[in-house]
Amino acid sequence: MRWSVSKGNLGTTAADLVVMPVAAGEKAADMAAIQQLAGDHGDLGKLVAAAGFTGEAGTTLPVHCSGMATGWILLVGMGPATEVSLEGLRKAAGHAAQAARRMKAARVLAMPTLVGGGFDATTVARCWVEGSTMALAPAGPADAEKLAKEKAPTWKLLPAAGDDLAAVRQGVREGEAAAAGCLEARRLVNLPPNQLTPVLLAAAARDLAEAHDYKCTVMGPAQLRRLKMGGILGVGQGSENEPRLVILETRQAPRGAPTVALVGKGITFDTGGISLKPGAKMDTMKCDMGGAAGVLGAAAIIAARKLPVRLVVAVPTAENMPDGRAIKPSDVLEMASGSTVEVLNTDAEGRLILADALHHVGAKKPDYVIDMATLTGACVVALGSDFAGVMGTDGDLIDVLEQAGGETGERVWPLPLIDAHHEALRSKVATLKNIGGREAGALTAAAFLAHFVPEDIAWAHVDIAGPAWTDKGGPLGPRGGTGFGARLLARAVELLVT
Repeated sequence: MRWSVSKGNLGTTAADLVVMPVAAGEKAADMAAIQQLAGDHGDLGKLVAAAGFTGEAGTTLPVHCSGMATGWILLVGMGPATEVSLEGLRKAAGHAAQAARRMKAARVLAMPTLVGGGFDATTVARCWVEGSTMALAPAGPADAEKLAKEKAPTWKLLPAAGDDLAAVRQGVREGEAAAAGCLEARRLVNLPPNQLTPVLLAAAARDLAEAHDYKCTVMGPAQLRRLKMGGILGVGQGSENEPRLVILETRQAPRGAPTVALVGKGITFDTGGISLKPGAKMDTMKCDMGGAAGVLGAAAIIAARKLPVRLVVAVPTAENMPDGRAIKPSDVLEMASGSTVEVLNTDAEGRLILADALHHVGAKKPDYVIDMATLTGACVVALGSDFAGVMGTDGDLIDVLEQAGGETGERVWPLPLIDAHHEALRSKVATLKNIGGREAGALTAAAFLAHFVPEDIAWAHVDIAGPAWTDKGGPLGPRGGTGFGARLLARAVELLVT
């Protein structure tokens, strides 16, 4: 999609379609503002009433107005005006974008700030751009190839009376950056696992680093052995596709800028290893690198927004396969930190690769560390697909993630982390074991990770096992990877550093 912002008149500006937001409960007599914008081309209120359109969220109504320069108006339901939320704006924009595609509209005009829920023009424009762009995302590589052959639609935002033109343009830029980071995360998650091995994920990270001027370091097995990263090496040793550890770092940052480390789990395919998963729906395990995709997408957004931060991004990546060389239940691994881990379940592998990466970034003494991973089925059972779980050692950091989640629609829910969760990981043959039993699986997994983060560093862990993948499409995108976390982390970093 291509975006522009300019002043103009909806009734006289040439385009294929005009998108108009409508609050729920408006009666025919209350359509005067839209009628005036549409021009004297029939009683729009009567047309709307006859069609049964009430402005409820998730509804759209195309109306033909033969005398207008565009010919068509698309009314988009926003729900009650007093209840319009940021996510409601995004979803309304998504419904509008999908309807415009069905109508084959190449040039679209919109004035979303007419119904903004009290939000400023920058915020409304940002959410509108995010929602409509994400709504038209391809479902996978084949779909992307098909869409690439089509001419991208152009959308022009016309500020309402009183809107500042510069503020709307700022919102468009912010929305474009956020959507691009999310879509890059989705693209990576949706790639077939034979097209995104650890080596190819590392290559994708290097490409992103070059595009956004990050320093990129890729460590292969020899370097991992020198660093004694038994977690990454152990998980990856059962696959022909060798593991990697990818580090992206800001080249230049303002003096005194805080250092934030983002760590993302990059299991490019998870069979469960020797503790083999059931065959049903194993194909979705290509999304087990959703955490890695999220932190890379966040890095793209942060660079595009030029946020004043010294960013460190770590992506440990491996393929978990049940080869004859694979780690076995009861094996003991030596980690980069010097701790040893008794492996009781090889399907609890994400925490093993994250542990080495967390230790590595912890040595850089960042101010904040946030790791993100599709880590546990237990978190899906607890929170479903609408929330990610968040646990950690710093309440203020968790509060920031909650706020960022509310603003981006990538919501998190705090879960406890107490001594009992650490005690559940005690091992008789190693420093700790990699699972803590059937109860509180998401919490003991977080407790495991906490062992590898220095106590003086603010740390939070985000378990995105539920929202990283969707089996059904919606107004913000098709079935498949959601790109969850890219916008969440970027906004959290923005809150931490500004």
